[in-house]
Amino acid sequence: MAIPSLYRRYRPRRFAELKGQDHVVRGLRDAVRSGREGQAYLFSGPRGTGKTSSARILAKVLNCQNPIDGEPCCECESCLAVEQGTSYDVHELDAASNNGVDAMRDLIERASLGTPGRHKVYILDEVHMLSRAAEAALLKTLEEPPDHVVFVLATTDPQKVSETIRSRTQHLRFHLLPADTLADHVRWIVDDAGLQVSEHAIGVALTQGGGSARDTLSALELIIASGDDDDPGAVSLDEFV
Repeated sequence: MAIPSLYRRYRPRRFAELKGQDHVVRGLRDAVRSGREGQAYLFSGPRGTGKTSSARILAKVLNCQNPIDGEPCCECESCLAVEQGTSYDVHELDAASNNGVDAMRDLIERASLGTPGRHKVYILDEVHMLSRAAEAALLKTLEEPPDHVVFVLATTDPQKVSETIRSRTQHLRFHLLPADTLADHVRWIVDDAGLQVSEHAIGVALTQGGGSARDTLSALELIIASGDDDDPGAVSLDEFV
């Protein structure tokens, strides 16, 4: 079986593992600790900055059987089901490919049903791609959501999300990672994975990644796999692709 890419292999499992988004981590953990989490969030920012990872972590901790200081335990049945994509409580929808009103109406109908856990969490990625009819249908539910439902809307282009929907959500903005933060993170991953990677390759990957953790790690894999690393001891990353 193929080994996951570095980005998937080192995807954050807890809020504390998110890099460069301290304001987001602080806000979400405080809300969970106080029991005042919102029912509708809008996560916006460039790709590869942790929006989907944060949504999944939030979904985990909201249904975690043994939460610890606003963090999921990542060991209980509920947490593991979310990580494996088999949870009955957490549903993800790619709005770019499911942007019609029928898909949204189906989601809304299912949202009204009960759930095994405490919360049913819907993660809608690239929500700015929804059609106007689908957006209108979603808005009605955001105005009066079922008590057990939490919506997390993610987008790389918040200005294309209607002002009405933005006003119904708690908007958390994700930023490109600072160069030093991302460099330290990449070096830690390289060391933890037991890879021989030159500083030159890391520097090139950081430049190509442009502050996106996902793009930086993808660039690093391609650089080493192509043999462009100037370190003669560098290993191939073919097994990670």
